[in-house]
Amino acid sequence: MIKQYESIIFINPSLTQEELNTIISKVKNILADLKGNFIEEKQPEKVKLPYKMKKFKDGFYYYIKFEMGTDVIANFRDRIRLIEGIIRITISLIIVKTKKIKNKDKKTKMVEGVQENAEEKAQQQQNKSETADFDEEAAK
Repeated sequence: MIKQYESIIFINPSLTQEELNTIISKVKNILADLKGNFIEEKQPEKVKLPYKMKKFKDGFYYYIKFEMGTDVIANFRDRIRLIEGIIRITISLIIVKTKKIKNKDKKTKMVEGVQENAEEKAQQQQNKSETADFDEEAAK
């Protein structure tokens, strides 16, 4: 089953731009090898890390969004972790919520039907009472 994922990869800040590009191309190649579909990426930017990771205070922040089969996502994670220069990787499943559209027309028809039934019953009761009145007058 194919699902959408997003991944944040923190990369060693002491790398040159060429080495950074090499790591990014390795990540993309692994994604292609595992038959994942690349959706979106944000270019790596150097940020201060929220806490020390492997003795680094800074790091390159790289975000990618992709689709991949659920059976190979663990393999993807393991292969990314083996790349030298990667400090940390997190992979999150993107849950797409769909709203159920209620058929308002159906409810409206039901309400109209109830109103029509109530009107018909009132009309029938009125007819019965008129008939009863007529019978009483005829009996006199």
